Amino acid sequence: MALQVVSTGSGYTAPTGDARDQPCDRMVRCRTCTVRQNALFVGLSLDELDEIAPAVPSFTLPAGAILYNAGDRPNALFIVRRGVVKQEQYLLDGNYRIVRLARRTDILGLESLLDTPCDHTSVALTEVEVCRVPLPIVRIVMKKQDWLATQMIRHWHHAVQRADEWLTQYSTGGGRQRMARLLVDLHDWAQEGQPEIPLVELPCRDDIGAILGITKETASRHIAEFRRAGLLRNADARHVLIDRHALDTVASAET
Repeated sequence: MALQVVSTGSGYTAPTGDARDQPCDRMVRCRTCTVRQNALFVGLSLDELDEIAPAVPSFTLPAGAILYNAGDRPNALFIVRRGVVKQEQYLLDGNYRIVRLARRTDILGLESLLDTPCDHTSVALTEVEVCRVPLPIVRIVMKKQDWLATQMIRHWHHAVQRADEWLTQYSTGGGRQRMARLLVDLHDWAQEGQPEIPLVELPCRDDIGAILGITKETASRHIAEFRRAGLLRNADARHVLIDRHALDTVASAET
């Protein structure tokens, strides 16, 4: 889908869907959306949903495209419908670390609810599909539906839990173990939209290093090792198939 850019007047330019993403299309999309049950507006009736849907565009970003930068004020929340978004923090030496991977049903930009700048730069790790919910729409629904405040707290708590899991999964154990855990997670996340044999979009070596806290050379060495062992093989130019069971054994092994 081609992208347009719309200024929000807050130092942030937001990508939105092209002309095909019309209000009537958005109403149909929201009514049939399988993500909605786990995202913001699960408690809305279809009539209430039809009222807000025209103001909620969806768009597709290719891998590497920036959703928003740290310090931006997008004045909106972003619901991930498909794909994986990486959240980056930059160090004083110019290097970066990936501190979270957001996937289907996750909500980004929760800082907007506190009227504070975004903490991270959010970038598409794979091709992603995102809905942009303007903050005024969120506030209108919150006034009408008391349960939405609790839903927001639930999403924030979920983000904190993910941060704790991140420290356990990707910051402990040997590099080979951490690599196996990442591949298993990528497999499981891809399987959410492909219930049979999921195709895993492998991040670039720089991103793998930024996730696991290893050099890209070490990341390349582990990937090559898994290929030689038959635990990972190419499916096409962008995707790989992995032996989940074998990699899970590596991920769980004691060092």
